[in-house]
Amino acid sequence: MQQTEDELLAEALGRINRGGKIASRFLKNDIGEFDRELQLGFDLALERVRAVLVELSPGANPKPEEGGADRVTFRVIAGGGALNMNPVVVTVDATRSSERTTVLHVRAIAKEGLIKQRAGQKTAERIAALLNGTIPSR
Repeated sequence: MQQTEDELLAEALGRINRGGKIASRFLKNDIGEFDRELQLGFDLALERVRAVLVELSPGANPKPEEGGADRVTFRVIAGGGALNMNPVVVTVDATRSSERTTVLHVRAIAKEGLIKQRAGQKTAERIAALLNGTIPSR
């Protein structure tokens, strides 16, 4: 069974600080989402998504979590916020639209403490820039 985003974030915060797992229940979520249509065939779009996720989360080996011939979902935990210390769960759903286009739905979610870092929103913006082939500002 696949873990929820909140469970993944709680575990990641618990690895940073023992109390982080418990505290995560009381923190609000910061979410960034967008849809993008890539003018790439499905296989090329999947390779682009994998490359972006590896750049976002060095050492990650993004593998499809679910899907089929026309839909694939990837999920990684990346760093966001100040010094990339705030865990961010990134989920990318890729759907074949036509022979030459692929639709992506990107969702980035992080926990927000007292200091608003907007790690989820900023990570989603960074992914959009990477998918476009531009250099994102940090």
